[in-house]
Amino acid sequence: MLSGGGARASFQIGALRYLYDHAGIAPTTLVGTSAGSILTAFLAQFSDPEEQSGALRALENVWMSLTNSDQMFMPRPWFLRLQERSSKWLELLQTESERPEPKRSLPRISLFRSPTEAADEIATDEDARAVEPEELSGQARTLAIALSNPVAPARSFSPTLALGLMNMLPRLRATGDDVSMILRGADASRSMYHPGPVLTTLLDEEFFRSEAVAESGVTVRVAMVALESGELRFMTETGEMVDRENRPLPHIPRQDLSLGLLASCSIPAVFPPVKIGEEWYVDGGVREATPAEMAIGHLGVDRCWVVASSATEAPPADSFESKSMLNVMLRSTQILSEETERDEIAYAQVAGATVIEPELFVHDATTVVIGLMHINRDYGWLRAAEQHLNLHESTVALHRRIIGNRLRALDLEDKVLLGDPPEPLLRELARVKLQIREDISWLDPKQLPEGAQDWWRSWEKHDPPVTVPAPWLTQA
Repeated sequence: MLSGGGARASFQIGALRYLYDHAGIAPTTLVGTSAGSILTAFLAQFSDPEEQSGALRALENVWMSLTNSDQMFMPRPWFLRLQERSSKWLELLQTESERPEPKRSLPRISLFRSPTEAADEIATDEDARAVEPEELSGQARTLAIALSNPVAPARSFSPTLALGLMNMLPRLRATGDDVSMILRGADASRSMYHPGPVLTTLLDEEFFRSEAVAESGVTVRVAMVALESGELRFMTETGEMVDRENRPLPHIPRQDLSLGLLASCSIPAVFPPVKIGEEWYVDGGVREATPAEMAIGHLGVDRCWVVASSATEAPPADSFESKSMLNVMLRSTQILSEETERDEIAYAQVAGATVIEPELFVHDATTVVIGLMHINRDYGWLRAAEQHLNLHESTVALHRRIIGNRLRALDLEDKVLLGDPPEPLLRELARVKLQIREDISWLDPKQLPEGAQDWWRSWEKHDPPVTVPAPWLTQA
């Protein structure tokens, strides 16, 4: 059972690598949500555990080659414009805060624009599609849906809008075009991003085939949530839909499994919802980030491994004394999500599942930094070893300190690589690296990931790769 977590699937990849190579797992049932659904589908193309392990290795090569967030989360044109203009608008808002409070709110401006002109503003050449999704089928249709860039219909010009414009135009004369594009683009796409180039790789039929999943004999359930009904549902290995108690839903038409994966990964507002049948679907984590009940309670697996990618506790936030209502809302939603996932993990543990989850926060779901993702993968490997071998608390503590020091080393390395580092910075980096060496010396090499002996000698992963000698080695 593989939870959601976005880019943090690197943790799950590391844990699965250990489980295949050292615990000898041979799963015949796979349940996943969000990023975990991608892993689920790729493994389920094969029933033989060696072939599953090979599929994991291929996916690992793709995932760990990512170097920036745009490869996974491609900003839409309206969101790019918002990012570009935000600093200027913050200055405008500061100016506005010193004025008397306006009687009317900011209108949604569509001033003198035809639908065609609006489309030209929102779309880019890269977003243009020669073939409509309706003309395609299978994985090709899923890819076209994922990369489409919808255009909102033009709004009519009303007296209310005219009055609002008369009031606001003097202060928005330099930003009106941008406001129009951003508001219309946000309404049309209903998301800040569309999937980046990695999706094209993942849906390449030489890499993944929905038909192989249907034919492998492996039982699959991929979680998603219907916005209209609010129900948690699952897509099966054959593209059919079942409810949260695994009861068939024959009124929903069968789909290609790749469309179910797209829906399961559609983080609200980050990616757009996906239409299946008569409803629109989003990330299964909205209801259950760790849907272990499906595997344990309804599919009746005899032994369940649960691999979650979110830390038990996220880092504390800064003071909220002066933060906005939106910040309060987002933070509260995050806390609620963490508490829900805690309950789901508790259910799995009480039901007898072996749970592998991070205790340390390495990075968030939308951060794609090559160094962090490699550290997170190794952390997943170590956590799986801890659970499988029931390692002593002292060993677990050493693992935590090693991962913490690798994160510290990565941060220090970034500063050193800026050039002309001060001597205290170099000394601190050397201290951290040598502490990693000492901690590793206390551990059994057979219980460490491949390459662990070089963690202290080598630079962490950077983009571009670092070729200069490691300065701390001269102090070793």
